[in-house]
Amino acid sequence: MRNDLPEFLDRSGYKQRMNDALSVDPSRTAIVTVDMQREYLDERVGQSVVLPEEADRVLTGSKRLLDLARTSGMPVVHARAARREAELRSGFHTGGLAYTMTAAELGESQAPHRGVRTGPDRLDGSPAADVPAVLLDPADIHVTTKKSLDSFQYSDLGFLLDRVLRVDTIVLAGINTDTCVYSTTFSAANRGLKPIVIADCVASMRGKDCHWMALDLMARSIAWVLTLDEFAAKVEPSGALR
Repeated sequence: MRNDLPEFLDRSGYKQRMNDALSVDPSRTAIVTVDMQREYLDERVGQSVVLPEEADRVLTGSKRLLDLARTSGMPVVHARAARREAELRSGFHTGGLAYTMTAAELGESQAPHRGVRTGPDRLDGSPAADVPAVLLDPADIHVTTKKSLDSFQYSDLGFLLDRVLRVDTIVLAGINTDTCVYSTTFSAANRGLKPIVIADCVASMRGKDCHWMALDLMARSIAWVLTLDEFAAKVEPSGALR
C-alpha cells in the first residue's frame, strides 16, 4: 500500500478518461428526472426552492436535455413524490427519514437560505407536486409513488425500466443532487444499470457546495457525470445541441 500519495487527489484526469470511454445507445437509454417539481423550482408555491439562479440553470438545461431525448427517441420518465393526505397525517412529510425528522423537531432547516418547513410536503394534486409545465410532453411517463430518497424504493420505476422500456442506461436530472439524485444514482448502479448524471440539470436546496460535493463523489465512484453538451455529443456526435 502506497503512503506517499497526497491526502486529496486530483481525479480530473480519471474522470475525463472515464467520460471519453462512455458510449450511449439512445435505443437502450431513458431519461429519469428525480423530484423535478415546483416545490424546488418555483418560489410561488415551493418551501424548499433552490437558489433562484440554480432554478433557472436547471430549468433551462433540463428543457434542452428533454427536447434532445424526445427527438432522439429516448423515453422520459418523471419520478417524483406526490404524498397522500394519510401519509402527511402520519408525519411522513419528511419522507420518514429519522435524520430529517429530528432536524424538523429541533426547528433546524437543511437549506441555509430557507426557513423551516411550515406546510405539507408535496401533497398529491397540489401545485408544489407538479413538474413545471415547460418540461412536460404528453408522451412522458410519470412515476408518482416515490416515497424515499431512492426513486426505486416502494415504486415501480425498476419494473418500468427493466420490463417495459428495457433500457440498460439511465440519464438523471433533478433535485436534490446530494440526496434524491445521489441515492437514485447509487440504486441504479446497484441494479446493473449504467447511470449518467447531467451536471447542468441538477441542483441542491442545501447550497452549491453540497451540489458540487455530490457530483464529485459520484464521478469518483459510481457514475458518469457529464455536462449537457458532453452528453449531446455522445448522442449526436456530428450535430450541435439545439
